[in-house]
Amino acid sequence: MSTASEADSSARPTLTSLPVVGGVVAAALVILGGYTGHDVAAYAVLAAGLGLAWGWPLLLDLPRPTGSSVVLAAGAVGMAGVVLFSGSDHDGTEAISLVLAIALVLAFLHELVRTDGRTSLTVSLAGCALGLVVVASGMFGAAAASYDTGDAALAVAIGTPALGLLADTLLPVAHEHEWSIPAGALLGVVLGLILGATSDGAWPELLITGLVAGLVGASIRRGLRQVESLDPAGRLSYGIAAVLACGVLAYGAQWFINR
Repeated sequence: MSTASEADSSARPTLTSLPVVGGVVAAALVILGGYTGHDVAAYAVLAAGLGLAWGWPLLLDLPRPTGSSVVLAAGAVGMAGVVLFSGSDHDGTEAISLVLAIALVLAFLHELVRTDGRTSLTVSLAGCALGLVVVASGMFGAAAASYDTGDAALAVAIGTPALGLLADTLLPVAHEHEWSIPAGALLGVVLGLILGATSDGAWPELLITGLVAGLVGASIRRGLRQVESLDPAGRLSYGIAAVLACGVLAYGAQWFINR
């Protein structure tokens, strides 16, 4: 049984803790992939998605975590496949939505074959669906890298929550909760301005992307920290989810930039 001190320690990540390391490494891989090409970004999101699939059911304490992990991993592989093979004339986002729908059907099938009386059925379905949405958001970000300024948009959308993870470890304990969201938003605005200054006049869109990513990322971190487990895989998935969840903002930003 976990002690109270262990629970308190796990609730506040440090610079070298698994949530922070996992989130920062995942963000770095996706951002580097975005500047290399959307296909490399898709591989990076796939790797992060498989890490999420491993630990997400343990983080949320879902029943039958192995089955949920299989569903999440299958969804991540399918979404990466459609982005990788979409070709130069199509970004694959419509197919991502189709794969997401199929994966949700698999989540329901997983519940049907359970032999434990289907305890916590709603929690199991909701947790699996939320994990699939997080992976899909990251893959939308990878698809954004195929457009002009999409790589910068991806760097802002994914980099902002990663910086937020780092900032949370440095904030004073007494003011951590009230400063986390403003600090995340400020970091996003600064990152958006920096990358926007080198992106052919796209700084307003990137500034807004950073602002929204900072707010969303801080809100997601606050929510996930309420359910953070002491399991290493679960703690790793917390950091990965915190950055991938903002990936779809990159796709929205590039749409406004290139419309």
